[in-house]
Amino acid sequence: MVFERQYERRGRIRRAIGVGAVLGVAATGMVVTAPAASAAVPMFPDNVVVFPDRDFVSVEGYERYAGEMATLQVTRPNAGLVGSARSVVSDSGVAFEVNHPGGVCWGAGTGLNVTPDIRAGDVVSILFADGTRDETTTSSATVTAPMKQNGTTITVEGTFASDVVHTGQLEQRIINPDLVPEIGRRDIRAVLGPLVPSPKGGYRSGLDLRAGGAFTATYVFDTLAAANVAAAAEGERAMYWQEEDADGNRQGLTIAEFGEAGGPGMGGCPAGPGQQGVPAGTASVVRSADQTSAVVKWTAATPLPGADAVTGYSIEAVNTATSAVQGVRVGAGTTQTTLTGLNSTAAYTFEVRSMAGAKMSVPFAPADAALPGDQTLPTFAVSPPGGATPETAAEANSVSVTSDGQVFFTTDGSAVIEGDAPSLSAQLYTGPIPITAPTHVNIATFDEVGNHRQLSGDYKPVSVAAPAAPTGLAGTQTQNSMALTWNAVTGTGVSYQVTVYDAAGTKLATQPPVSSVARQSLTGLTAGTTYQFTVVAKNAGGTSAESARLIKATDTATDRITITTARWKAGDFRVIGTGSTVGASVQVFRVNADGSRGAAITGATAAVVAAAPPGIGDYSIRLRTNVPATNPGRVYVVSSSGGVAGPFAVANG
Repeated sequence: MVFERQYERRGRIRRAIGVGAVLGVAATGMVVTAPAASAAVPMFPDNVVVFPDRDFVSVEGYERYAGEMATLQVTRPNAGLVGSARSVVSDSGVAFEVNHPGGVCWGAGTGLNVTPDIRAGDVVSILFADGTRDETTTSSATVTAPMKQNGTTITVEGTFASDVVHTGQLEQRIINPDLVPEIGRRDIRAVLGPLVPSPKGGYRSGLDLRAGGAFTATYVFDTLAAANVAAAAEGERAMYWQEEDADGNRQGLTIAEFGEAGGPGMGGCPAGPGQQGVPAGTASVVRSADQTSAVVKWTAATPLPGADAVTGYSIEAVNTATSAVQGVRVGAGTTQTTLTGLNSTAAYTFEVRSMAGAKMSVPFAPADAALPGDQTLPTFAVSPPGGATPETAAEANSVSVTSDGQVFFTTDGSAVIEGDAPSLSAQLYTGPIPITAPTHVNIATFDEVGNHRQLSGDYKPVSVAAPAAPTGLAGTQTQNSMALTWNAVTGTGVSYQVTVYDAAGTKLATQPPVSSVARQSLTGLTAGTTYQFTVVAKNAGGTSAESARLIKATDTATDRITITTARWKAGDFRVIGTGSTVGASVQVFRVNADGSRGAAITGATAAVVAAAPPGIGDYSIRLRTNVPATNPGRVYVVSSSGGVAGPFAVANG
């Protein structure tokens, strides 16, 4: 299977995404006038590219977040979160990839260790600490059968659903490097419309859409040899992109590859839902004082996304000397049972397994119950200690317990121990106990033979004062965005929220909060327009007053410049991109350590020349002499008409 990390269009690299309507696209970190949605399709040079048949996602661009941690999430309508991963963002053009060689596995940094089996309609989102959230909705467009050859003609059948609203953004493609000697290129493609010759010759192609959401891609080759090579390719693909900007960049791209097995790609990273075993949990065992019975408690198992639902639990006591087994099975809603009839002089291993139909999980935290005679009390520590009365309640947001036994607690005022065992209302401790209101906490710890200790105390939430108003609000503008920064407010649990006003002071939008980081990038602004910005700080104690208003205008509209590729090797330096003003000259500049524009690279200039479609121009800069002695690292490209692109990482090779 041939994989293209970047996607060629007329010889130019496109990692495309559409431009949102100014002040109308709802997204975290974007200015809106309508009620805000959660996210929007990324804007070039950023993109989220989804390969559903391989459960593979490539996050492109986002160089401005290089070195920061980002979270990728897959959510499904009516099912919620079904997959996630975290990774540090690279500055190499590909931020990171999930479920692909050299990338990270699903579940990396999130613990949701399951490949999500991405389907049409799933939303794949990228989230950053400053609140920025972009997303691609997985398209339904797909090839449904192997290609068919009839002499020099090849046809490919496929389907699409109502989510394909811009049929001009649907394309069918076949890739085989062996095509290069035959037609001078490695891929063939069919776009909406009748048969038309390829710009480089060798074949004609067209894409016909039919009623009911079906399509047929037709290729007619000049030679039978070329048709035979094309027919030998694998992984016929359907490509659909949600938006396309003025430079032809394809954004929100889904690439469905027929013949690629669903589930984990390239060996699995990790197993998909069909291979996922029944999930486990935690369990505890306390034997009675006479050792003839045992109370067994467990936390309910939470199935991983896509795994079969838990239908019940199996609880068994295994005599460690004779291997005799006795036990019970209970329903899915049960989390406690008592095993009776135990041999009072025998030691047992207790095993709790969740069941999903005929499948059983591995044991939940199996415990060996020791023989009677042990009189040593378990160790026990509670942090912070509780108050003796509600009037002297300790302030805490949570209560932590450490013990070499098994810990149980109640927060509703009921007893935590009944007789010599945990009470029916006692909960098994698996992590800090949250304190959100005045609470009396009863805590007990048991060892395996029933020795136990108990503590109790009164708690109330920590009193928190509302934060002070942020200071130092500043902004760095482009034509369509404003990168805001401010001085961080001291305190714990502080988040921030930005409000945007027009020049007259009328509120346009309040942005979704950003947690902890004192910055936010707003996009979708209008070029050459004055705005007012404020920020407030929030915590559990309330919301601060607004900061002083920042009044700042976006840059005046200029021509649009992009960098699509930049490469360096000894004796050869090349930068390629697009510009919206034909005839403008462009110059390559180095990038200083602080990200500002540095010195021009001698000789690295070119003119923007006309190229189809109308309104888009190309430039190509190549130095074979006076080449920089080392890789410049990152570069800007500046147009004589005012456009700026970069910084862009220069690749070696």
